[in-house]
Amino acid sequence: MKKKMLLIFTLVLTLMLAACGKDDADKADDPAAEKENEAQQQEEVEITEDEKVDADTVVVSINGDEVTGEQYNNIYRQLKTMYHMYGQDVSDLDTLKNETIDIITEQELIRQDALDSGIEVTEEDTQEEIDSIIETNGEEAIDTLLKEYDLSEEEFRTQLTNDLITIKYIEEEFEAEVTDKEVEEQYNLLKEESEEVGELEEVEDMIRQSLAEQKQSELLENRIAELKEEAEIEKHI
Repeated sequence: MKKKMLLIFTLVLTLMLAACGKDDADKADDPAAEKENEAQQQEEVEITEDEKVDADTVVVSINGDEVTGEQYNNIYRQLKTMYHMYGQDVSDLDTLKNETIDIITEQELIRQDALDSGIEVTEEDTQEEIDSIIETNGEEAIDTLLKEYDLSEEEFRTQLTNDLITIKYIEEEFEAEVTDKEVEEQYNLLKEESEEVGELEEVEDMIRQSLAEQKQSELLENRIAELKEEAEIEKHI
């Protein structure tokens, strides 16, 4: 399982919601894809009692802040479901446990560092994002996501708040400059891969944004590594 998936996990719910409308439209035009999706949804991921942790049990403490089994079980379920949906192996329960703790640790380190930097997300911010999602994709988009990941509305709201903190943290703390030369080089690579790529002027903004996001992801990864080096992390399971 790829390390990169851990770093982007906090954004998964937001990104999936953003793509939900497009995916539904595509599947409506592709009966085979729709049939495959239905079969995948019917094959639900099983979370056994042995995989769960008591809700009040401390699973990890990060710089003195304790994370309990309630949050662990929520993230574990989301991670296992996501891997299953993308065809990843979910039989190695120790790996799933360790990656869940890694995700929790990274989320908490980002939250702490964001707080130290004066970055915060209010309940009003989270509600505005939910309203925007509903306006763009419809209320059924959220209902579908809650069902797929077996999330309560409160759990979804908490995860979305964490996502928004991460997004705001990246935007405010990691400025990524993309040069014209880098854009042109990336454009030439895309042209080699596909003849359907439009003129540079038509795709320049998209390429520039993509390259900026890649750089920000690398900067975030480096910062998380630094925070882990400096942090006091105690795993209890």
